[in-house]
Amino acid sequence: MKKTVFTIIACATTMFMASCGSSNDYLKAKGVTDGDKKNLDTLSYIIGTDIAQNIEQGIMPQLKADYDVIVSTFKKTAKSGAEVKVEGEKISKETINELGQKYLGPSIRERVMAAMKDSTGMTEVFETAAEKKIASTILGANIGYSINEAGLPLELNWILAAIEDVHNGEAKIDQNQGMQFMENYYTVVIPETNKQESSEWLAKMANKKGAKVTESGIVYIIENAGDSSIMPVNDEDKVKVLYTGRTCYGKVFDSNRWNDMPAERQAMIKNYQPEAEGVDNPIEFGLNQVIKGWTEGMKLIGKGGKITLWIPSELAYGERGTGRDIAPNAALRFDVELLEVNGK
Repeated sequence: MKKTVFTIIACATTMFMASCGSSNDYLKAKGVTDGDKKNLDTLSYIIGTDIAQNIEQGIMPQLKADYDVIVSTFKKTAKSGAEVKVEGEKISKETINELGQKYLGPSIRERVMAAMKDSTGMTEVFETAAEKKIASTILGANIGYSINEAGLPLELNWILAAIEDVHNGEAKIDQNQGMQFMENYYTVVIPETNKQESSEWLAKMANKKGAKVTESGIVYIIENAGDSSIMPVNDEDKVKVLYTGRTCYGKVFDSNRWNDMPAERQAMIKNYQPEAEGVDNPIEFGLNQVIKGWTEGMKLIGKGGKITLWIPSELAYGERGTGRDIAPNAALRFDVELLEVNGK
């Protein structure tokens, strides 16, 4: 989950690991742990140095925020993703975007510019100590929630150690070493691991009661076959569907069913499209406009039918993956209800 990059601090919160996002969801089951303090976890340490550099070089010079509050809030939220209360405000994954705009949005742009121009460093950005504490807490939570949602096997102890080392000018891994490690991690380690785990997942799903497998490797279970007289046959056929897409660890990455939508998307709809709150949003498309697994899978049922598809990566988004949630070589699950075929 990528949080809002507040207008005036884009360079401070657009972090290396956030750009990679949670596209590595196959590791979500591991997530953030405390880890040990004896054996260096290189991945965690490098992520920690990146966080620290963004705090030291981006957030602090621009905002003159409270460093200790940022770090302590990060520590509270990175592992648990928990809500944080500060000065009467409740900061959570659901409220952080709104609160970020309130305390770190365009309204403080002029104060930031003034503070940055002050060579004495005496000009404060925030008008009160309470405002500064809230803003600093939001910044720390924003980083913490990003790490919590990143789907990486991280050790909090080594992230914090790196933050402290950078703060003290004693980083154990320099920027070039870190970039080389991360390039290999994202281009070699993740795709290979994900390919293996996706293959194992599909094999497990193929053993479920009622499951069948197509020649192309799609695993499917038909809950309701629907009307056999109204079925999509050609790739040019148009279908209207309700669907939910999940990763191999059950994370919903896309859905047009209200009850399945991620909380963050529901909150956005409530704020900007209140008339759509609580409502499913069927979508219509041609079967030649979607991934190959959909093109093939939707021809297995008729109007009114319901099907679960487990689609191999080569029939989904392949070696590149897509967005922040679908990793390279990721197999995917879709639960689909076919509402109409060619408008019928």
